[in-house]
Amino acid sequence: MKKSYLSMMLCITLFIIFAFYESIFVKSFDFSLREWMLSLRTESLNNIVLAFTHVGDAKVLAVLCLLGAIVLFIMKKWRNSLLLIGSILVSYGLNLLVKSLFQRERPQDFRLLEEDGYSFPSGNAMVGTTFYLFAAVLLYQRFQKRWILVVGVILPFLLGLSRVYVGVHYPSDILAGFALGIVTVIVLSKLTDKSAKQLESVNRNNTNTAV
Repeated sequence: MKKSYLSMMLCITLFIIFAFYESIFVKSFDFSLREWMLSLRTESLNNIVLAFTHVGDAKVLAVLCLLGAIVLFIMKKWRNSLLLIGSILVSYGLNLLVKSLFQRERPQDFRLLEEDGYSFPSGNAMVGTTFYLFAAVLLYQRFQKRWILVVGVILPFLLGLSRVYVGVHYPSDILAGFALGIVTVIVLSKLTDKSAKQLESVNRNNTNTAV
């Protein structure tokens, strides 16, 4: 429990730091890391990254979420099914709200594709982190395989990097998106079937002890 709260506080602190994207520190960080990422471009790598970055598209996430929710519903994991759908809706809605508050313009140079809307925080990084990491948490609760969590972390991480590589986001947009996505996952994880049963068991034990 303490680890979860510490993780949330760390992510919130990280978000606050990068929310001051006009500061000298963040501008220098963005410029240096973005310049390095753009220097890695090659024609063959461009094609790979352009294909990969679509794993964070709204349509792709919606289809995967719907399939996952159906599987969970068939397994009679109704709470988890609804939470998986909620992971997309809550994260997407929160992202739009935060973007409207900060209204940061996207980078205009060195783009490999065109994107509209505001830049901070990255929607692909935030919603992608929320969905893929939360899906990994649900799978881990059932199969208890650490590699599932590893994939759930690496996939959105690479997705975030790809958004800087194709030139539609600053690094601070990505890190802020990661931070809010992780906070959302932590909150949702506390509401899953398994977590709810664990909490019920703890409360029952506490009651028996008190008696």
